[in-house]
Amino acid sequence: MSKTKKEFGFKIGTDPEFTLTMQGRKVDARQTMELMLHNKKDLKASGSGFDVKNYGNIGWDGANSTGEVRPKPSNIPGEVVTNMGAMFKALTDNIKLCDLSTISEFSSIGGHIHLEIPKGEKWTSEKKNTTHRRLASFYLPILIAENKTNLNLRLKQGYGSIKDQRIENKFTYEDGTPGYTLEFRCPSAEWLTTPKIAEATLAYFGVVYNEIINHPKNFAKFNDIVYKSDKQGDALQTLAIMEFDLLTNSLLSKAKKYIRTFEMYEAYKDQIEYIFNPKQVIKDKQKANYNIAEGWNLILKTMPKKNQILSSKTKLLKIKTEKDFDNLKNVMNIHYNDDTNVATFAEALKDRVAAFNWKLKNNYYIFGIRKGIDNIIAKNLNREYLTGEKQIETTLDLEFVDRLFEKMNEKFSNTVDTRTVSTIDFITGKPKDNRDSVIIIGIPYDMRVKENIKHFLNLVWSLEKGEIKGKKMNMEKLKDDYNQPLPEQGKVYKILTKQAEQQEEVIIIDQNSTSLRNHQTALGQMAQEVF
Repeated sequence: MSKTKKEFGFKIGTDPEFTLTMQGRKVDARQTMELMLHNKKDLKASGSGFDVKNYGNIGWDGANSTGEVRPKPSNIPGEVVTNMGAMFKALTDNIKLCDLSTISEFSSIGGHIHLEIPKGEKWTSEKKNTTHRRLASFYLPILIAENKTNLNLRLKQGYGSIKDQRIENKFTYEDGTPGYTLEFRCPSAEWLTTPKIAEATLAYFGVVYNEIINHPKNFAKFNDIVYKSDKQGDALQTLAIMEFDLLTNSLLSKAKKYIRTFEMYEAYKDQIEYIFNPKQVIKDKQKANYNIAEGWNLILKTMPKKNQILSSKTKLLKIKTEKDFDNLKNVMNIHYNDDTNVATFAEALKDRVAAFNWKLKNNYYIFGIRKGIDNIIAKNLNREYLTGEKQIETTLDLEFVDRLFEKMNEKFSNTVDTRTVSTIDFITGKPKDNRDSVIIIGIPYDMRVKENIKHFLNLVWSLEKGEIKGKKMNMEKLKDDYNQPLPEQGKVYKILTKQAEQQEEVIIIDQNSTSLRNHQTALGQMAQEVF
């Protein structure tokens, strides 16, 4: 087979990580994949994941909670990207409800790249370090295009240092000779966000590595860009993170000048020039929301229509026969307690999420409220009311509804990931409060007994559509009933404290007492008349 102009004399491999997320929170990669990918056509359980025939293996890393893709290596970067794309498609075809994040929001994830060491060569520690420094010195354009918040998070967790590299025995040649790779472990997983960024990144490193191992004398001319010590390497990385433009632009200009003289530059000119435009790379990552599912056009983020969500059980049963609803429902963040028929409402929502691949924005916690309260009450963790507040007419009503929701919040707290309610906006780098996306819903007793689910589903649809905004209670409109007699205190307060029942008992006793007095008076009149 003749060598194409884009074929390197070594293979490029990679085992980058990613995070499976749903409803703004991380889900366990191993648990989710084992649940959703078993017994699927063209997928075979193997090691720490599933083999996708002819393309590689997709699964989880050593920590199990983080996803990892291991495409079949190739001498051509575009083929490696094709292999990755096939595996991402296999994953998202079967786990449509999840997004695939490339940022270290929930755990540090890296975009490790493997470059084949020439067959039979045994590199000394000095050669390994020299090769890595040369490669890392040209890492600057990719480093500049990485999210600074993401970089800082990884570094704080002990990952992503410019010094991070190792040699691994990753494969065996046909004649039994062990095959080794130089693993470049510095980059984050962000380069996975789109296939264009992925191919450009692999091609860029391939061109630089090709020059290092095949033209070492030429490469020796570029000593003014290659850092000499780990301390200098750390300084280079710090410059990029701190966006010290004067020096980074100077180094970037040198990198452009030199790489345009490399042997394989012309073969990968388009990809390399794209990498040399870090502002565009950043825009492309942000446009895809650092989400592989979006960046690779694997899932269209569409919201089902209201009539679909309110559809009958008969329609859902037809869809149910075509999908593995039970497994799908196991990974959703919709929780509920054991109050009468609450499970019916929660399962109805889960059925529709599964049926229509409905990617929920919010996390839902559902419980039952007492008989006598007419309408659903819903609040978020920002203590804002979303519906049902019109039933609250007095200060005692408000106090005891708030107490009820605080109690339910505590009950569900073991299922709430604290990183879900307080995260980082990776575009601004500032803290992001997501408490408005955690919603607790109280379903009235009569609604639960009658299984009147449509009102509940309509509420969730409106919340997901963004039609309902949280609001604080207007205290001025509430009647102050703290020191009022029981009959004049709030209806909701009396229901929640069971005082409504006590009041009914008092009325019955009073009525009985009146009847008895009337009866005694009548008997007395009769006696007078007789005698």
